[in-house]
Amino acid sequence: MAAELPTYSVVLETDNAKFIAWDEIGVGLKALAREIAIVSSTGVPKPKLVVSHGGPAIDDGVLRDNIEAEAPQLAQVADLVFAACPGGRYYDLKNNGIALTEGDVVVYMDSDTVAEPGWLCALLKPFQHAGTVCVNGHTHLSHDDFFSRTFALIWFFPMAQGDERFASKRAINANNVAFRRDWIAGHPFPQNKGFKVSCTLLMHQLRREGHEIVHADARVYHYPPRGWRFFYWRALVTGRDADRKHVELHSPNRAQRIVKSFTRWGTLSWRTIRRVTTLASGTGMPLWQVPFSVAVGLAFYTLAFFGHFGLAAGLVRDEAEMVPDYVGHS
Repeated sequence: MAAELPTYSVVLETDNAKFIAWDEIGVGLKALAREIAIVSSTGVPKPKLVVSHGGPAIDDGVLRDNIEAEAPQLAQVADLVFAACPGGRYYDLKNNGIALTEGDVVVYMDSDTVAEPGWLCALLKPFQHAGTVCVNGHTHLSHDDFFSRTFALIWFFPMAQGDERFASKRAINANNVAFRRDWIAGHPFPQNKGFKVSCTLLMHQLRREGHEIVHADARVYHYPPRGWRFFYWRALVTGRDADRKHVELHSPNRAQRIVKSFTRWGTLSWRTIRRVTTLASGTGMPLWQVPFSVAVGLAFYTLAFFGHFGLAAGLVRDEAEMVPDYVGHS
């Protein structure tokens, strides 16, 4: 099995790194170095690690210094290269890294995710089958307090345990996914004004071409969102992105979009109640906090409804989503 693992490159975006501390980023970099070393010990050549960032090329040196300070072992197990994309948004950075990759497979990971043991082997193994084009990993939110537990329960990532059905239906996790390099080079993440829309559009493109998305037990955890400012902004963006997906995948008809905003509000409100009441114990949440968690979840998706309805009804302009400076932690 070991010799059959494919050659690969890793594309690491640094857009999310603007909103978390370097010591947290360092945890993920050390975990990535560990996973690369394990795969290399099986005989797979040292990969190229493409660090894609939204600043000018002059920032390459600062990024290299920060990475070497936090995870000096990373430069030993991978060939680090830097790809500048001034002003690039999240998916721009992912596409920007493709041209510098080598090998059979491109692995995508984010700067605010941390690989669990066995992640990289699990993500690469399905590519032993020649027909595999895309392998999607399992991303879940870490949690350590009331709000992060609530986010873990209501978020679009499945829970770490006991959520297999939801995990099997997940759209592509752009922070934990791998593609055949020749395919993704010809099918980059689609351009869209949304914040997290392009991965869903790419998933549908894969399916239209008849490619099966392989779901692997390749696990990473994502740092939890923090703060009310993020809560407010992300809820509105979630709603606006839902409308953008409807336009791209179903219909641009304004009346249908408005109706969808109401039906989605109802669906997600019920989903929130069901998930919090049935899965809260798995997060360690005390029973007395469950009603408050439900209330927070319903507030989130009510704000999402206003974002969805506002864009569907033409009350707000469809502008490219950028993370505001006030958000703080993504």
